Amino acid sequence: MTCQHTSPLLLPPSLIFCHDSVNMNTPTLLFSHKNTSPQSPYINIHIGATALHYGQACFEGLKAFAHADGSVYMFRPDENSKRINNSCKRILMPEIPMEKFIKACNDVVKDNIAYVPPYGSGGALYLRPLLFGSGPRIGLQPADEYTFIILVIPVGDYYKGGLAKPVKGIIVDDYDRAAPKGVGAAKVAGNYAADLVPNMEAKKKGYPICLYLDAATHTYVEEFSTSNFIGIDNKNNKYVTPRSPSVLPSITNKSLQTIARDEGMTVEVKDVHIEELSGFDEVVACGTAVVVTPVGSLTRFDETGEEVAMYEFSEDVGETTRRLYDKVRGIQNGEIEDKHQWNFKVQ
Repeated sequence: MTCQHTSPLLLPPSLIFCHDSVNMNTPTLLFSHKNTSPQSPYINIHIGATALHYGQACFEGLKAFAHADGSVYMFRPDENSKRINNSCKRILMPEIPMEKFIKACNDVVKDNIAYVPPYGSGGALYLRPLLFGSGPRIGLQPADEYTFIILVIPVGDYYKGGLAKPVKGIIVDDYDRAAPKGVGAAKVAGNYAADLVPNMEAKKKGYPICLYLDAATHTYVEEFSTSNFIGIDNKNNKYVTPRSPSVLPSITNKSLQTIARDEGMTVEVKDVHIEELSGFDEVVACGTAVVVTPVGSLTRFDETGEEVAMYEFSEDVGETTRRLYDKVRGIQNGEIEDKHQWNFKVQ
């Protein structure tokens, strides 16, 4: 795999593109190396590429963090490898062997080690692995060639100075994010396009985050626009998150569940009826970018625009939310023992 620095107009000069093509003409996947054109963030692909016509594209998101001794570690790339391969299975793309996926991530971080934000800054190097059908097919069928790219870019601390105050959320009834037997559990590109209109409409109303319900009945909680839902019941020491075939399994959520169990909390992954929202002291949206976003309230409107329900949670960052956030960030930064071996050293 080869990588080079590029300097696009609207992104920092640290943006990196690397890609391999995967030939599917034989039962054994063969990886051949291709270079992107020097100093260019653009890729030449066939106009008939299946990614453009049939949505054969999936991606991942993970981060690399600098530790106090100057070393750099990626957080749980093995889980990203598993998840991208689950996405590949769902839309008939070739799986990427875990060792190749992790090595590609390792190499692109190593080649751009100078752009990893220093320890203590709160920042990280964000990695966006992307696999898409680049071979031409006019007619619904899998491509015969796939392109694997990793983009990296340094990001700052999402919440400068600490966790932000809880945000207001809206419960979406006019749109569905994913169908029960669709591709909601896969990290495919098209899933995110479905949220563009409701997300923009919600923001115009003053709600920065959307909560989706199940598409079949609109009575069960699914997930936020780009994040999993977590409800905290402090009285009963419970961590609750929805179980649904149309929710993308979050690696951050999985990590927080493990930490919660380590601390003696009861973790429940189950159907969460909308009326159960009133039983939570804290609600958070969790994902790679922010780890957790505290949610202070969730409001539901009817078809006429009248408010029919409001569920209110902690007005400030909840104690449990803060503790879980501090713990996972401490592990990522090498400040807390990594007893589950989540960190992978870049070397």
